[in-house]
Amino acid sequence: MDERGLALTFDAVLALIPVFIVIMSVANLGSSHLTPSSLQTQLSHQAQDSLDLMAQYRDHGQLTILEEITTTLESNHNNATGVNAATLIAGQFLNKTIPGMKYAFIELKQLNKASIASKGDLKDAENVGVSSRSYGNYTFQLYVWSG
Repeated sequence: MDERGLALTFDAVLALIPVFIVIMSVANLGSSHLTPSSLQTQLSHQAQDSLDLMAQYRDHGQLTILEEITTTLESNHNNATGVNAATLIAGQFLNKTIPGMKYAFIELKQLNKASIASKGDLKDAENVGVSSRSYGNYTFQLYVWSG
């Protein structure tokens, strides 16, 4: 093969590289959807991150969200008034933090698995992420799912 033939062959091979890149990009477009296991992982991370944020976020240097909820429940002796106030605190925070998501925020020990705040019906959820966190004598669980 002479030098011109070698140069043309090399040029043709180089020209095929962008074609292969485009073909591979188009072939991968259909596989960009979340699989059930990756969706479950994403929802679990969302629940954990949201509950961690509730335990750490301080609005204007005040109490954290979980501290506010716990203090409100304790000061009202876990009665309906305290639960209603806790519902406002948790609902406002979760609606702002995870917009577009459905959730159920419950307390397990002191309120005997009572719902504090919810958006959507957990019974209708297919893929759910869950996270738990204790604060004082209270144990909270946050369920998150897409709607």
